[in-house]
Amino acid sequence: MLQKKGIYAIIGLIAFFAVVHLAFAPEQHDPRTTGTVMLGGVAFLLMTCSIFLSTRLAVFEDWFGGLDRMYQVHRVAGAFAALTALVHFFGVPKELATGVDPVANALVPSGPLGMLGLIFLVVGLFVALNRKIRYSRWRPTHKVMGLVYFLIIGHFMTAPDVFFDQFSASGVILIIAAFIGVTALLYSVFGMNKRTALPFIIEEVNALERATEIVLKPTGKMLDFRPGQFAFVEIEGKGWDEPHPFTISSAPDEDRLRFTMKVLGDWTRKVREELQPGGKVNVRGPYGRFDTMGAGKKQIWLAGGIGLTPFLSKIRAMKEGDPRQIHLVYAAREKQDAIFLEELQARAAELSNVTLVPLFSDEGNFARVDMMKQKLPDPLSDYEYFMCGPTPMISGLMADLKKEGVGRNKIHTEAFEFR
Repeated sequence: MLQKKGIYAIIGLIAFFAVVHLAFAPEQHDPRTTGTVMLGGVAFLLMTCSIFLSTRLAVFEDWFGGLDRMYQVHRVAGAFAALTALVHFFGVPKELATGVDPVANALVPSGPLGMLGLIFLVVGLFVALNRKIRYSRWRPTHKVMGLVYFLIIGHFMTAPDVFFDQFSASGVILIIAAFIGVTALLYSVFGMNKRTALPFIIEEVNALERATEIVLKPTGKMLDFRPGQFAFVEIEGKGWDEPHPFTISSAPDEDRLRFTMKVLGDWTRKVREELQPGGKVNVRGPYGRFDTMGAGKKQIWLAGGIGLTPFLSKIRAMKEGDPRQIHLVYAAREKQDAIFLEELQARAAELSNVTLVPLFSDEGNFARVDMMKQKLPDPLSDYEYFMCGPTPMISGLMADLKKEGVGRNKIHTEAFEFR
């Protein structure tokens, strides 16, 4: 669930900048100039926040509720930065103040840099939000946003004093933000992979029904993670240069790392058809705050399709004597699509606190609130919900649960969309 501490921090930063900018605005500025220049600064701070979130620093996962939520805020901050920059561009006065030398002003590169930055920002936003663009093409294109950031820094650092004083109180805030943003950008592009990746060897590639399981053997340190977390998998070799996030499906005490991937696109299809044991893999993580341990005693784990993987790790790690009462609702199209069903049935039989509720749509059983009311022994509001699966299914269930009186603080989901 999205935590608001990080949201409040971003809002607080924007509010602090706005107050400082308005309180120490140059006397020669009219309200229009002061306001539109302030919006330009807000756009830059939002870009800085977006870049900073892309570093994936674990310390901020608690602020936002996990890396998946950080990326959601990353996208929203980028979108608002583009919109605010557009208002700044069209609203800022184009005419020069009285007494300003137009020739000297024409030699300042601020205007062209700002224009280029705005064009690339808008185009980059379109690319970032376009789901039809393949990830393999989207990822390198998205990195161009780093160039936009440098253009915007050049824009406000070379702006004429009649528009913006770089060393005013608000200007100093932007300079500090630029230093932090550039450091974060360089770390993301050049430092993160080498610093955080752990090496593994592919031991097995197991083809399942519409999914593939890869089993990895550590060549050094084993990844330390909690059940339900995910990691970025990067396969070494030609044509495998894209890291992809997948939930870890093994238990933390296993000596192998397992990922179970649904065949959804070119990359996962290539994993199924071409990946061979013996290959080298780098794994970065773990990430995520999809944690059931601190929740209430009565829990519903609702998995749709491949959304089973975080719960698979949890149930594999569970020990007898766990005080929670858990109903694992596993929704699939048909029985043969339900991967690891036999293992889940065996584990539920071993663990006295777990009840498995398989729902197959071809039999007329759907993951719906009315169906859950029939199959659960207690009122829906007595449970805490952890859900992972297709977005339409999860969104529908969340809306229906709220209608049944289940509080939003009792509903936990994980967002898999990182673009």
